[in-house]
Amino acid sequence: MDDGPSLDPGSPRVLFGAEMRRLREAAQLSQTAVASRLGCTQTQVCRLEKATRTPSKSDAERLDRLFGPADSASFIRLYQRIIAQPGGPVWFRSWAEEIEPSALVLRSWDPLLVPGLLQTQSYARHIFNREPRATPEAVEERVEARMRRQ
Repeated sequence: MDDGPSLDPGSPRVLFGAEMRRLREAAQLSQTAVASRLGCTQTQVCRLEKATRTPSKSDAERLDRLFGPADSASFIRLYQRIIAQPGGPVWFRSWAEEIEPSALVLRSWDPLLVPGLLQTQSYARHIFNREPRATPEAVEERVEARMRRQ
């Protein structure tokens, strides 16, 4: 059985899912029971645990209320690590993490630019250096993120 694209076991999204599963199992709750308490579907809980869905801030807040003491913010901390990952603007993360890895076909019309997934490291670096306020560190982070996506 194929579970989809392989995920980095140390990524914040994978850690979020693993912690969610650990606490759910420790509380002897089914995915359906957690879904009922969170106001979502069992499928959404399953996808969060498998790290095939990026959690929202409200997911993290509800999980902290469900599993942690009142002053706990462990899921919020994991969520903040997820959104703090370098590699592009916030609006692009759901595409790069959820849609792109499972896409079978990507169609693009870019007559003046080589599409990102086909760019070489030096080409991507050149493109990112063209950004007006680009720092060398930010350029390297974006280049590394682009190369990881390939």
